[in-house]
Amino acid sequence: MLSKSHKRNFETLQQAFEQGDVALVELQRVSDGKVVAGLVATGREGEDITMTPFAIMVEGNPFELFRPPNPGGGFHPTEAEEQTGL
Repeated sequence: MLSKSHKRNFETLQQAFEQGDVALVELQRVSDGKVVAGLVATGREGEDITMTPFAIMVEGNPFELFRPPNPGGGFHPTEAEEQTGL
C-alpha cells in the first residue's frame, strides 16, 4: 500500500510538472557516491535556484526489474518470468 507521504510527494511533483518546475539532473547518492539521474522540483529563493530530489531514474530494463500491479491484487509476473514459465 502506498503511504500518505508518497502520495503527497507525488501530488507535489505533479504540481511542479504543471508549473514547469521539474528538471532531470545528475545527483550523487550519499550512500555509495554513485552518480545517478534524478528528477528534482526546482524553485527560487531570491537569486538562488533550489532543487528538491523526488526520484531517481530506473537503471536497466524496468520490465525486468519490476512486477507491475495486478488490478485484482498482487503483481503480474515479469516478462522474463513469463518467458521461462516461472
